[in-house]
Amino acid sequence: MFNKIVAIGVILLQIKLIGIIFLWITKSPLVKIISKHSNLILKSIFVGAIVGSLIYQYVLGYPPCLLCWYQRISIFAIGIILFTGDIRTNKMLQNQVIIFSIAGGLVAIFHNIIDIFPTGLDVCGVGGPSCLARYVYEFGYITIPMMSLTVLLFGVLIPLIARRFPQQEVAENNSKDYN
Repeated sequence: MFNKIVAIGVILLQIKLIGIIFLWITKSPLVKIISKHSNLILKSIFVGAIVGSLIYQYVLGYPPCLLCWYQRISIFAIGIILFTGDIRTNKMLQNQVIIFSIAGGLVAIFHNIIDIFPTGLDVCGVGGPSCLARYVYEFGYITIPMMSLTVLLFGVLIPLIARRFPQQEVAENNSKDYN
């Protein structure tokens, strides 16, 4: 049951990802609203991913393979650094989230490739759990690496939107609060 709920959530995130890209390409004013709420969007997605990965490991007993660990390192790091500042106004935080997302995303892409096109290449199986083991396979394509890739794609897209549509009024409102 948990796998189905998470898989539906991932599909909804993928639909939102495509929708946000479409809105950005068509220069919709809704992108500015997304930018305004980018901090909350990213925090909720990455905290959800962290909680989900911990449930998979410690409640359901799915051991992460080496490639999953690399993806988790990126996701956990982003989840932590998102609470150090406001991504809408902090360029360094935007860069950190994008860099961690790209690094984890490349591992996730590789993990998805060896999962979708099994060649017998088991990068992780020598000293730990096999990266070819599918603990989750819902709707014909949702696996744990696909979940990770979806989350990490948000980690690239949302900071780029926040950078493209900076929130000057956020910085101005914060300075007014202190005066």
